[in-house]
Amino acid sequence: MTDSALIKRQDEGPIATLTLNDPARRNPLSPALVSELTMALTDAARDTSVRCVVITGAGRGFCAGADLRRMRLASPLEDRDEYDAILNLNRLLWNFGKPTVSAVHGFALSAGANLMSWCDIAVADEDTLIGFPEVKAGVPSATVIPSLLRLVGRKKMYELVLTGQPIATADAAAIGLVSRVTAPGTSLQVAQSMASVIAGHHPDAIRLTKEIIHATTDMTYEQGIVFAKEVRVISRLRSDFHVEVPAGGNSSLAESSRS
Repeated sequence: MTDSALIKRQDEGPIATLTLNDPARRNPLSPALVSELTMALTDAARDTSVRCVVITGAGRGFCAGADLRRMRLASPLEDRDEYDAILNLNRLLWNFGKPTVSAVHGFALSAGANLMSWCDIAVADEDTLIGFPEVKAGVPSATVIPSLLRLVGRKKMYELVLTGQPIATADAAAIGLVSRVTAPGTSLQVAQSMASVIAGHHPDAIRLTKEIIHATTDMTYEQGIVFAKEVRVISRLRSDFHVEVPAGGNSSLAESSRS
């Protein structure tokens, strides 16, 4: 189990909550924090007792972005190597085998908004400041662009990264950047509650659902539906497979969803 100076892990049943723990500096994605978060996520991925991961931030906000102090000191080659570590974190989260939920409060800016967007589900307090102001610092938005294209589409992506202006949490939810808006101070509680619901389902069903989503994101529609069909068939091959039929014998999923 990873529990370091910059990342705190707390397990509650099958849910591992990872907290960015550099509140005095507003939890920047410094090289050290990126390294420790990557290790913590790798540990959670290998831990068979963990079914869902929640990521949150300590102090006044989630994450204020990149470590600008370090960027000013690093040479271009050092910065390139350190950015590779962020790319590895991006790949790890975007393709994570278990569900991930970000619990966001206060602010999620630049790399912090990236981190939020790389999680499967984003829960944010209604007064959270969300934005991609990299252009204001004279640098382009980079790693977030591929994910933003898939989450909010081309036009909204242009608006977010070219203006650098913050977006209201409700508007972020309307365009698909945030999954759920919560009352101030409740995002972590709601995120953990959602994680608990997800963790209650069969882990193979959850894992295969995520595999379908990952694989079909860049497929044609026809390729996607065929791939999804084959994975569904494969899922029935596990030894403990069974379909729950609600009381009364009604075979409708709609009926079972009401219970």
